[in-house]
Amino acid sequence: MSDDVRTKLQASANGQSMRKRQLPKRRKSKKQEQAQKQQPQIEEVSYETSSVEEHANVLFKPNPGPQTEFLAASEREVLYGGSAGGGKSYAMLADPLRYMGHPQFSGLLLRHTTEELRELIFKSQELYPKIWPGIKWSERKMQWTAPSGARLWMSYLDRDDDVLRYQGLAFSWIGFDELTQWATPYAWNYMRSRLRSTAPDLPIFMRATTNPGGRGHQWVKKMFIDPAPYNRSFDATDSETGEVLRYPYGHSKAGKPLFKRRFIPARLSDNPYLSEAGDYEAMLLSLPEQQRRQLLEGDWDIKEGAAFTEFDRRVHVVELTISLVTGSSFVHVTMVTAAILVFFGLLLRLMNSLSYIENYTSVRSWPQTWLI
Repeated sequence: MSDDVRTKLQASANGQSMRKRQLPKRRKSKKQEQAQKQQPQIEEVSYETSSVEEHANVLFKPNPGPQTEFLAASEREVLYGGSAGGGKSYAMLADPLRYMGHPQFSGLLLRHTTEELRELIFKSQELYPKIWPGIKWSERKMQWTAPSGARLWMSYLDRDDDVLRYQGLAFSWIGFDELTQWATPYAWNYMRSRLRSTAPDLPIFMRATTNPGGRGHQWVKKMFIDPAPYNRSFDATDSETGEVLRYPYGHSKAGKPLFKRRFIPARLSDNPYLSEAGDYEAMLLSLPEQQRRQLLEGDWDIKEGAAFTEFDRRVHVVELTISLVTGSSFVHVTMVTAAILVFFGLLLRLMNSLSYIENYTSVRSWPQTWLI
């Protein structure tokens, strides 16, 4: 055995590794060199991104807050009301546009008189043709017709009998602008019977906008304001009794509420296009207190001729439970508002002497009507 072989065997037994013989590097072929030269160099490119609104012609963008919530509301009946200048009219004009691509859509937008309707028509003529190219306005029919065949009427209801003009017609969307100008809920309730749709992808809605005050202030307040806190969805109630409207006994949905309502409050500050300058706010601030609270603050609890004009829902309304002792039993009276207690105080102030109340400190002497 040669010395060279013996050395390798001893190194392997001791766990040592011999230095490997390095092979000569293989030269690249001409094809590989040409392909490497032709391979494009990839460089990172940075782009300056900007919002679509900066380059696109945005014709209408709802203001964040109440206006956006109104357009996205899913309740069957929604009232968008409060301060003047909150952007209610433009929201009302924009709401039915989402359905103008549906061939079966039929909408109706109402004002109390034709004179009041004219302003809405002017605004729609500025807005609609830009949003829906090809949409046509018919002065004779007072109707917008989209290329899809969708239609939107713009009309008026001056008297209760005017609702008969729509007898036999069907609409999937009905809007009342300035709802408190209708003295009674008759028109609103009747037009609900005209609300229907046979298309499964076409929902049915009734929408309204208004400011506090006007001939219909009380019934609108009972229907939309009183049943629930602001901006909270609630089961529709009977405006006279306050009871939830439900399917009758024997119906497949017996006992379930008929539909939902919602009131969305509006404030001048919600409309930056009108509030930032401050001129319109100054005009509203110059109004008498009652009108100022209605049109600037959107106060639904103030009404002309009311005995307690100082009432403020934010200050005087609390959830309160009082237990009254009558004889040996307890009568639990739950009061939704502390305005009843304020009434007691005002009544006492009108009395010249506590002698008019017998046993004032005894709960038994309270008139029974106060316990209702």
